[in-house]
Amino acid sequence: MRKFTLNPLVLAMAASVLPATSFAQDASNDQLEEVVVTGSFRASLANALNTKRTSANNVDAIVAEDMGKMPDLNLAESLQRVPGVAITREGGEGRNITVRGLGPSFSATTLNGMEVPSSTGGLDSSGGVNRGRSFDFNVFASELFNKIILNKSSKGSLEEGGLASTVELYSAKPFDNPGPHAVIGGSMAVDNLTGEDDPRIVAMASNTFADDKFGVLVSFAQSERNIRQEGFGTVRYTSAFDNSNRSFVGDDSTVAITGTPDPLANYPELNPADTKVTSESLDYMLFPRLPRMDSFNTDQKRTGVTGSFQFRPTDRMEFTLDYLKSDLKTEVSSYNFFAQFRNTFGSITPTSIVLDEAGRVAVAGEFTGVTPRVESRGQFSDTEFEQVVLSGKFDLTDNLKLDVMFGNAAVVHDEEQYRFNLDALNPTYANADAPRRQAINGLNPTYFSYDFRENSDIAEMTYGFDINNPLNYHFTAPTIRKDIVERENDTFRSDLTWDLDESSIKTGVIWNERNITSERHDPTEGSLTDPVARVSTGSGTSTIMPITSASTNLVTTLSAVTKGYGDAIDPPAGFPTDFVINDFAATKAAYGAGSFTLNPNDPSTFDVTENTAGIYAEYTRSMELAGMPLMVNTGLRYVETEVESLGVAGGVASKRSSDYAEWLPSLNATLEVVEDFLIRFSANRNLSRPNLSSMTATVNATPINGNISVGNPGLDPIIADAVDLGFEWYFAEESVLGITFFHKDIDSFILNSTVSGLLPADLKAIIGTAYPQTNPASPSFDPNGVSMNDEWNISTPINGEGAKLDGYEISYQQPFSFLPAALEGFGVFANYTYVDSEITYPGDIKGTLTGLSENSYNYGIYFEREQFGARVVVNGRDDYVTAIPGSDRNYSENTTGPTRVDMSAFYNITDNIKVSLEVINLTEEDERLYTTGPLSSGGDLNLVREINNTGREISLGLRATF
Repeated sequence: MRKFTLNPLVLAMAASVLPATSFAQDASNDQLEEVVVTGSFRASLANALNTKRTSANNVDAIVAEDMGKMPDLNLAESLQRVPGVAITREGGEGRNITVRGLGPSFSATTLNGMEVPSSTGGLDSSGGVNRGRSFDFNVFASELFNKIILNKSSKGSLEEGGLASTVELYSAKPFDNPGPHAVIGGSMAVDNLTGEDDPRIVAMASNTFADDKFGVLVSFAQSERNIRQEGFGTVRYTSAFDNSNRSFVGDDSTVAITGTPDPLANYPELNPADTKVTSESLDYMLFPRLPRMDSFNTDQKRTGVTGSFQFRPTDRMEFTLDYLKSDLKTEVSSYNFFAQFRNTFGSITPTSIVLDEAGRVAVAGEFTGVTPRVESRGQFSDTEFEQVVLSGKFDLTDNLKLDVMFGNAAVVHDEEQYRFNLDALNPTYANADAPRRQAINGLNPTYFSYDFRENSDIAEMTYGFDINNPLNYHFTAPTIRKDIVERENDTFRSDLTWDLDESSIKTGVIWNERNITSERHDPTEGSLTDPVARVSTGSGTSTIMPITSASTNLVTTLSAVTKGYGDAIDPPAGFPTDFVINDFAATKAAYGAGSFTLNPNDPSTFDVTENTAGIYAEYTRSMELAGMPLMVNTGLRYVETEVESLGVAGGVASKRSSDYAEWLPSLNATLEVVEDFLIRFSANRNLSRPNLSSMTATVNATPINGNISVGNPGLDPIIADAVDLGFEWYFAEESVLGITFFHKDIDSFILNSTVSGLLPADLKAIIGTAYPQTNPASPSFDPNGVSMNDEWNISTPINGEGAKLDGYEISYQQPFSFLPAALEGFGVFANYTYVDSEITYPGDIKGTLTGLSENSYNYGIYFEREQFGARVVVNGRDDYVTAIPGSDRNYSENTTGPTRVDMSAFYNITDNIKVSLEVINLTEEDERLYTTGPLSSGGDLNLVREINNTGREISLGLRATF
């Protein structure tokens, strides 16, 4: 039997010839009715609801309450209140969005009409430097914008690329609100962990002149934020078997084991008759790779300015020049103290092990031969974004309009990273000076124990030496580098709209050039020296550099740079809360670090350019169908894409190119079956392009984890057919109750194909040269790291099997105008989203899409009167997968879905002066990442990877309008 499928192209063509009986409403989606309510959160909800109701396609909106006053302190956190949107955070602040289960790279973001890039840096656990298409919303101050529209279904005039959604950002313009206006405001925030004051200021002024023919608007926003993120981590779990089939020293007979080991529960493929399985069963038990104390400290300064200049020489002509600049300076000091199991199983002797009830995980243990390490990492970055857009509107005739736009947007992320390691000093390394003999005498720096029995997320830990005595450590080879990632977009578009008596036709062309340039800069030759022995390193450093009594100025303790470590996570009594760390300024000076030279042969150095050209036609018609108002919007878009990439593999430059073209039809229809009850239907085809950074012929590695990423210039785009069916009941003023069902059929999903094993000869040569710390013949070789002769996880992006995604959204919004006068002012808003997905990963692994939470919700209650208002907002989501298959042969890496509670309040002192209070993360929610166990056992465990807390932030502000 032939399977019938609903083809959006057929639907779009059919809709274009539907007969009309009469016309019930304005056919143009560009002319939206405005709700005139200002100066309140309720007004923001009302205007957003009106935008949603009158749009031709399925959208949600967020509208500023007033000039320079978005409802939230961060754009991503504003978007998380939209049905179907979930966010990820960096240092407690929203960074990226996931829409209807599809990750950040599937949402396109435009600013003032053109697609724009946004890249920042971050911790390794949150993805590090963004070289992909995902948009980092934390670059921008929210005050710079006055409207956000999130398109969940496509239409012909909407640029392709947002398979999950297209987010449209708009900055304020003087003609939006003619006449003189000014705003100045400021706030002071305090975080309960740092105890430091974080100022935030905003100023905006606009005016129109010459009978509103000329207008000027300028704005300025600046904020400082000091974040302390503290916690505990394991950096995933692994076994000696999974770690290149290493083996503990000794066998089971030498260890006091509590519990019954069950190696086959972790690795069903094992032969139960194998004598190694029975006599050395601990090699198949799961241990934390790097049980550690974590302290991440961030100082951030964000500055933004906008300028908008508008000129209307005649009633038929209007020109706008928009300028936006944002600068985000971030300094992150990370301190981790960990016991090294990864890659060192062969030198570790377990003496006592406690297993979980299933006999799979070592929940407690005592060991000798463990090498503790202190990692002090400094990340100093500057992200600069700049956009210029020139646009013009021309009324060629009474019903023929031309819109033209040309824009340029660029973002440059410049980051220096310094990673200094201190290893516990083995007694055999001790030199003859008396202070060192005294520090080492009678101690065993290789003894380590951990115990999760009191707290399954945070272990008690004991070391066999004084971890606060600097003479017990030696320097190992540092990692020092500089990354510059520059992304630039140029866009030209022209749209022609023909308004007929009973419909409208819109056509247009668009051209884009997108470029990403990534550069890796190495320390300048000869600038690095041993901080103790002053030995020139060239390509590496000596591996044994003991700290002497004369060089203790290079180190300090955690308690000297951050107070009260451990307070936020409530650790068990045996959890260490202080340890030796590097003093960044002193250590940088001792190494002579800070000078860099571009390394053109590094795998992280590449250049990719993408050119796209598109043309579309869109037809909108309002009519009646059996006496019911009906609006139909149908369109067809054609787009061509050419990609050219230049990268390096094995020291050889490689230039590759590819091209493809697609037809993208769309249909949107809204039927008002009874007054204020709408049925909304959408069917469309859209695409998301591969990350430009994935399309380079490069080889990139993370030696500390044994992971290699090999680029694939031949990747095809991800194409999906989508259908939405929604029911919206606008049962009262400013109110809605709605449900939308959605389905996406994705034809080919880009996945990482990961193979674990020894490196082939070509990759071995590349890794040994590009990463000398993996090469045993190099002076930079790290014996406690992954060697080029070990097994690695080799990943390559491929166009894998397709995926299906289904779900529904429920939304409700209502001011309680029916309450007695004494209670007037209350209102609620709430939404719930359910998403289910089917996808097959390489290796025939069934799973869900990364970043997808099956259930997510937002709800809040507000109270507003003319003088006073307050609101409490709750946001939650289910656990979600961040990587599958994960590293170290884990089935997946996941994140526990948080539930966040925020609140705000205001009081109008006068008609022009308002005082406000904001509380972020009211309940001090933890962030928890976890791993699910070995790949072959199906990932049925929940083992902590990292748990941390950023505390609660309280802000008090004052705002004046004129």
